[in-house]
Amino acid sequence: MLWMPWFHRLSACVLILIIIVGSAGSARAQGGAPSQPERDQNVVTLERIGSNDQTLSGVFDGTRYLFNIPANWRLESGAQAQLDLSVFFPLGGDQQRLGGFLEARFNRVLIGTVDLTQPGDRRVTFAIPDQALTPVRGDGRHEFEVALDNPTGCDVAPGERTAVVVRSTSRFILPHTLTPLDTDLRNLPRPIFQGSFEPDRATIVLPDDPSRDDLQAALTVAAAFGRLTEGRLQIDLTTVQRLSPQARTGNHLILSGSHTGLAPLARNLTLPAPLRETGFDAPGATPADGILQMIVSPWNAERVVLLVSGGSNEGVLKAARALSAVPVRINERPDVAVVRDLPDAPADMALAIDQRFSDLGLEPRVLRDRVGTFDLKFNLPPGQQIDEGAYLDLTFNHAATVDFGQSSLSVGLNGVPIGSVRFSDETTRVTTSRITIPPSAARSGANVLTIQTNLAPRSLCTDSRTIDLWTTIWPESALHLPMKPAAAEPRRTFNLSSYPLPFTLHPGLATTAFVLPQRAPAAWNAAALLAFQIGRQTRDAILQPLVVFADNVPSDVRASRDLLIVGRPSALPILTDLGNVLPAPFDANSDAPRSIDAPVMYRVPPDASVAYLQMVAAPWNPERVVVAALGSDDASIEQAALMLIDPRQRARLAATLAIVDPQQRVTLGHGRAVITGAAPTPVATATPIATPTAQPTAQPDQPAPVPASDTSSNNALLLVAALAAAIVGIGVVIFWRVPWQRPPGT
Repeated sequence: MLWMPWFHRLSACVLILIIIVGSAGSARAQGGAPSQPERDQNVVTLERIGSNDQTLSGVFDGTRYLFNIPANWRLESGAQAQLDLSVFFPLGGDQQRLGGFLEARFNRVLIGTVDLTQPGDRRVTFAIPDQALTPVRGDGRHEFEVALDNPTGCDVAPGERTAVVVRSTSRFILPHTLTPLDTDLRNLPRPIFQGSFEPDRATIVLPDDPSRDDLQAALTVAAAFGRLTEGRLQIDLTTVQRLSPQARTGNHLILSGSHTGLAPLARNLTLPAPLRETGFDAPGATPADGILQMIVSPWNAERVVLLVSGGSNEGVLKAARALSAVPVRINERPDVAVVRDLPDAPADMALAIDQRFSDLGLEPRVLRDRVGTFDLKFNLPPGQQIDEGAYLDLTFNHAATVDFGQSSLSVGLNGVPIGSVRFSDETTRVTTSRITIPPSAARSGANVLTIQTNLAPRSLCTDSRTIDLWTTIWPESALHLPMKPAAAEPRRTFNLSSYPLPFTLHPGLATTAFVLPQRAPAAWNAAALLAFQIGRQTRDAILQPLVVFADNVPSDVRASRDLLIVGRPSALPILTDLGNVLPAPFDANSDAPRSIDAPVMYRVPPDASVAYLQMVAAPWNPERVVVAALGSDDASIEQAALMLIDPRQRARLAATLAIVDPQQRVTLGHGRAVITGAAPTPVATATPIATPTAQPTAQPDQPAPVPASDTSSNNALLLVAALAAAIVGIGVVIFWRVPWQRPPGT
């Protein structure tokens, strides 16, 4: 019958349509369920934690990987380590014997071994037991170690030994569940900065029309997080109105400013100290107090909102400065702190002549690597220098299994070796050795004392993993630093490559003033990036940079502070006060210099995006420095800031003027140095050094927010449209394919 094919076709189309509708409904239902990690979200490659291919060779060799997991991860059973290995045997040798074996340890628990019997590429999987999922390091990081053991390599030349490459594609399978983020203020900078393989990003949010104090608080917050994270957080700065939905959802938010200015955002937050007309309602708080509080973000459960505010300008500044003195002391609950008062700026102190390492808060330090290094930093106060008779009494001992003839300990000051100790049977017991410190090896300001050990086993074929080579530096070690007045305070020489000097000469930035235009979010963002990078290089003092607007820079600020001017020249009236002192001076209301002190200049269009960096001695006080990071538009202001922040780019700035044109060509002015009188020197303290590893990432100002669309409504409309299209398509197919509907011959 002619209608049967048509009926079968129609039935098939209806069935397909039912499947499509069912799938769409199922997908919509799954979208509303709580998100859980997928299989791919459990995979963490070595490349993702910052490691490249690692080659192991010789008799005994190894490599170690350290990483944090995100703060809201809770690891579960079923973890694995999968190693992608490339094994190389030397050509022409007798390779019938074993090429050795690899051992893998996770958090110092042996999780497996693999025999190296064949060359080539392979993937090896190790199960990670539950007891190995708990970090054992004091810093909370997970530790993974791969060690090569090839005792047969003792009998052959170094070039004929087995080599193993651990590829960066190797991975961990880490099943986990997501837990709520901890909002305990005592743990700051965590969870805003977690140091895991996931990028840490935060946006500082200002009121739309910030006061000078609001801006000062925001830059203080930026500097504090630069210090707390050692420069490894990615930040940007925007305003309430300009906060984009992407930044609001994707980044941690730091709301900094007055309670009235932050009200458009704060009134929609469920805060432990809720917003009232007079401020935030924290128990016992007065309008003069600062308020810190932190909650899980209502826009993304994997982010937090930190609020830095108060009932007055004074309170806002207190809250911002308190972040430079972590850990935060909480109020009645862990997510709220009330800042009543802050100590005054520290006065210059005389460096104690005798200081034990224990006085500096140091505990016994064990160096286990074959080459181990320990650094100690101390600052010489202004107008002082080390006198004759300075020394270090170093108290230490070491394992008796080291080769005394090849193992040693050396001491250096500011990169210059000043002494060493040869190991012996006597030094296996706790021993004190005196190292003389030459006065000429020390310098005004920061000094770095480096202790380095070189530990060699008694035999090439000795496995250092089984004999436990070590050296212990004991806190009974002491510095003896007699001081005398400096014969003459040296004058200081700067150019743009010296940046961030002179701003970092004071540990709390108390001699730094940012000069900014009003109503210029791009300039404020660039200033926040600069404050973050400067703060990264400060320690131990309450941060108190100053912010002034460019149309009103008081005479006392000019006389007592180094100025960092940021923005478009036409919005910075202070540039006309500097006049021809600048190597590229600007007329009022102009974004192009009237003349340029440079050997070569390129012709650029009048509306081109050009960045200008300049450094001069202040005409109103020759002992102060003025640095200007300028741009003809928002993009070039950011470019000027990045030239100062990135050390690779800053190294090119060997002058006091640099111009970056649209083709990224850098034109340098004449290489005249800025020479100033005596500048303040850091307060005398001694602290262990933490090595910074990264720079902040600039992000452009975000566009104004747009209303979020209703996802469920959109899904419904799309579903209706899909159904309608499917019905029309089926009708066309039926009309075209049914025999009695077609003319003969078609």
